[in-house]
Amino acid sequence: MDSEIIDAVTGWDSAPAGRGYGGLRSLADDGFTGAVVAGMTWGFMLNGRLLGVFDGTVADFEGESFEAHRAPDPALPLLYAMRETGGDIRAQYYTEETPLGDADGTLSAGGFTGYVELSENVLSGDYYVVYHGGKSMSAAFVGNSKRLVTGDDAFERASDEVGIYKVYDVDLDLVDIPEPESDEDEDEDEDAAGVAAAGGEADATDASGEPETPTTTDEPSTTGAADNESERAGDGDDPADGEPEPATADAPASAESPTETAADPEPSTPDDDGTETTDNPSAGSSESQSPEPAETEAAAATDRPASDESTSPMSEGPVVADAPQKNGEASSPDPLAEDGATGDDVFSAEAQWRNARSIPSLDPRDAKDEAVDDHPGTPRSRRGNTTQATHHRPSRSGTGGEARPSPKDQSNQQQSQPTEQTPDEPAVDPGEAESLKERVEALASERDRLESERNALREERDEHRSRAEELEERVAELESEVERLRDRLDEAGVRSTDRSMSADEALRGTNLFVRYAQKGQATLEKAHDGQASREEVIENLRLEHHTTFDTEGLGIDGQPYEEFLRGTPEYGFAKWVVTDLLYEIGETGNRSSLAGVFDSIPKADRIELYGSVSVPIGDGETESRQFDVIVRDQMGEPLFVANLNDSRDPATQPMVTQLIKDSKAIADAKETLGSAFVVTRSFFEPEALEAATAETGGGLLSRSKRKSFVKLSRKQGYHLCLVEARGGEFHLNVPDL
Repeated sequence: MDSEIIDAVTGWDSAPAGRGYGGLRSLADDGFTGAVVAGMTWGFMLNGRLLGVFDGTVADFEGESFEAHRAPDPALPLLYAMRETGGDIRAQYYTEETPLGDADGTLSAGGFTGYVELSENVLSGDYYVVYHGGKSMSAAFVGNSKRLVTGDDAFERASDEVGIYKVYDVDLDLVDIPEPESDEDEDEDEDAAGVAAAGGEADATDASGEPETPTTTDEPSTTGAADNESERAGDGDDPADGEPEPATADAPASAESPTETAADPEPSTPDDDGTETTDNPSAGSSESQSPEPAETEAAAATDRPASDESTSPMSEGPVVADAPQKNGEASSPDPLAEDGATGDDVFSAEAQWRNARSIPSLDPRDAKDEAVDDHPGTPRSRRGNTTQATHHRPSRSGTGGEARPSPKDQSNQQQSQPTEQTPDEPAVDPGEAESLKERVEALASERDRLESERNALREERDEHRSRAEELEERVAELESEVERLRDRLDEAGVRSTDRSMSADEALRGTNLFVRYAQKGQATLEKAHDGQASREEVIENLRLEHHTTFDTEGLGIDGQPYEEFLRGTPEYGFAKWVVTDLLYEIGETGNRSSLAGVFDSIPKADRIELYGSVSVPIGDGETESRQFDVIVRDQMGEPLFVANLNDSRDPATQPMVTQLIKDSKAIADAKETLGSAFVVTRSFFEPEALEAATAETGGGLLSRSKRKSFVKLSRKQGYHLCLVEARGGEFHLNVPDL
């Protein structure tokens, strides 16, 4: 995990968290948005969905206590998950050429998933726009404090910035939260209890000899189920053992009809005429009645998918779906739903039904069979004998005492069905058949057209692949050439850069810090007290730099950033103040006459380049005064201010006068100011020297013990110093040491 992300997330508000997978599922059910952490493993959640797990796997949460941190904005967990997942940079734009708003419209319209980062060459902060399926959220981290701004405000701030932004394409794979082991045990116990309860109900039915009368429409109201219960009781089957009834429960169970038994391996289904195929002892009839033709057509039209009951222990016996109820009652619901069968059985039946559908045959003799018999739950192998099985189903001796029909009676009964339709009877008139032929020809033509289009697309794809391979080879060649040229530059001592920035912009975003390799060794404080030599201080002192931008691969005026910085007069002056000026004042015996400078140098902590100092102007308002260099103490108060003349022309009187005006305003508001400097790379005009002398009251008749001192009051003031910088060295011209 990125340390910045860890610092940000640990600062979020804590949320109640449970333990293990159960705790994760509880957060998911509550629609939690934020981060979860178990040891070194981190996860991010958005609206209850686990976006990803990092530095570990979701198994690290199993049985473990974890912490939860609620995100202040939903954009953050999605952004952090994408940043940790990593993605490909799809594009890079400069805001002045391609505004962020234009890119946002394109990404949103294209259903983009990833994020946009605007941070390169941006001084005010880092800006992000995160997308998921084209929907976007914005977040920004503004200033050195990384203050969080979100929503429209963040996007508007980003749109107003000037810099380079990158578009990252990220694929997020949601992480499934496993079921806790305790929940699985409870499910198994509930399943076992449900099977035992079903067995208990079956035993109660067997003991009474008669099924209970249904009280609600959610229960099957036909008497076929009771008939089957009686059959199982008579055969000695125990429904509580969870075994399904044999698939041939609707066919004769004796050896007299082995052919019929083998031909009907499927569980009981509704007949093509829509009637329920079961013997009903309470009906007092020894054989099934033939349905009317109208009823046959209605039943066929309303037939629906039936699940494979032979594979489900929750359905026993020949249960018929959508069978009409006695006394005009509504048809029974899906038996799997009533008996508590699992959803997998339902989906399995749905898949079987879809696989059974086919294009109607062009043969008029087959069209009717396919139009009527192609119903879910009726396999093709049974279409020819569905009617025969319907009317030849005998009752078992243990259920109602009816005699089993002989084969001769069965044959007579089959011949007595005047409404049955053989497969040879035409069901479609010649006109309809011709229409179907035309439809097939049209589909065949469409198929040929699509095949031709597919082949053309394949050829185009192959061409693009070949072109892509050529371009990849060319890119590899160019990259190799770039590496070769870089090696030559390195050999020549010239360092290459990837990005560029103006000198003013680079210095404006730079701060220098006075630090030591070892604080217990030679420091400016010890040098001030005469306890450390100049060489010891220089060896131990570190003038470190901090920038508001990334310096990797950055070039300034054709130079790498660090090389450029060390060659600037601003950096050279700052280094001279903290390493040489203290000793020059002390060695020349001017500790008292330049006490404001000498005593302030050891307090230097941070040096700001191209900064400003705010001063009050009345009525609670402030005004900023700009300086090229500002040396501050640990509290940020100004110790020294300086303006630099980087031209080869001499420093003029207006330069000195302007510095005096601004530094006076600072000294009036800040008692910490010890000195103000004017630094030039050439020399000072006589008028500039006269302006400095006039302001400090210097000259032969001056009685002040403090040199070049601008007096503001009896006890308050500061030193005005003029410095010349030539050949990389700095010399104090005024006052003369």
